[in-house]
Amino acid sequence: MISILRHKQRKDDEEFDELFRSSYQCLYHHAYSLLHDVEDSRDVVSDVFVKVLEMKDSGNVNAGYLMAMVHNKALDVLKDRKVDDEARQTMLSDYQTFMLPNRHKEERLKEILQFVETELTPQTQRILRMCYDEKKSYRQVADELNISIQAVNKHISQALRKLRDKFNPQQE
Repeated sequence: MISILRHKQRKDDEEFDELFRSSYQCLYHHAYSLLHDVEDSRDVVSDVFVKVLEMKDSGNVNAGYLMAMVHNKALDVLKDRKVDDEARQTMLSDYQTFMLPNRHKEERLKEILQFVETELTPQTQRILRMCYDEKKSYRQVADELNISIQAVNKHISQALRKLRDKFNPQQE
């Protein structure tokens, strides 16, 4: 019985090795076409092959399935990059505002508040105030105003986009 299991394991290892050798370059090139980064592309393909190794029935994995896995993993990396870039931009903007002298900070704050009062709808102003001044969650705001969480998110997103366009137009 043990020899049968060893034989099966050896056969599985040989199939995996063949799959790896025959697919790696194509998968790498696909990842690179999406990511334009050598290390990220290698990591994506490696992660996919690790997943294949962890699968109970990796014998049924074909090139199309591997390509889809690489494609999805690469998209995840792109999403992570976007979030990192947005966080970096926000931190830079916050740092630049922090570095302004107090008088400039006060003027900037007055400009922003005036913009909020004149350019945003009363409902959007109220939602902003509840989320940022009162520190309420989107769920709490939605429940209090009897609207959906998606509506709260839409108001916040539109308000932040308008503020960004007005006060940080270079960040797009």
